Amino acid sequence: MKSAEEWLYSEETGREFSHCVRCRMPLLETDGPWLVNKDYFRGECVREYAICRVCRDAVTEGLSDESKESVRSFLETAIDWEGWLARAMMMPDATGRFAGCVSCGAKREQVDGFGVSAYFDPGGSLVAGPLPLLICGGCVGRMTAGLSEESRGVWKDFQERYLTGFPGDSDYPGMF
Repeated sequence: MKSAEEWLYSEETGREFSHCVRCRMPLLETDGPWLVNKDYFRGECVREYAICRVCRDAVTEGLSDESKESVRSFLETAIDWEGWLARAMMMPDATGRFAGCVSCGAKREQVDGFGVSAYFDPGGSLVAGPLPLLICGGCVGRMTAGLSEESRGVWKDFQERYLTGFPGDSDYPGMF
C-alpha cells in the first residue's frame, strides 16, 4: 500500500514536486500555496503536475462563467463535504483519503481512472482540509461535462503547453 507521500510525490522523480508546471518557479519560492494533481488510468499515472496558486488562478480565469458555475454546482451537490471532512479528519493519515471517490464512494480498485489532488501551504506542508482527495474518472467526467467549448480550449491549451507527453486532444478530462 502506498504512503501519502508516495501518492503525492512525482512518479517521474520519486520526490516532492519542486516547480510550478506553468511559471517554472520553485514552489517554495512562490510565497504561496500550491496544488498537486495526478491522474491515473488502469493503475498507471498518466498525468501529474504541481501548480502554484497564482498560475492556477490565471488558468481558471480563462474558463467561462458558465463552466465555473457548472463545476461549482457539481461540487456543491455531488459531494457531501461535511460527511467527507468528518470521515477524513478521523483518518490517522492522508493515505485513507485515497481509498475511494469523494463523490460516489467507488473504491479505487473498482474504477479504471481517478485523480488525486492535494493542497500544500507555502512552506510545503500538506494541508488537511477538503483536500487531499481522490475522485473517480466517472465523477470527473460528470464534473467537467458542462464545460463550454471555450473552457475545453483553455484546458487543451494548458495540456499542450505544460504537460509534456500528454496529448491535448485526449478525452481524459483531468482537473485543475
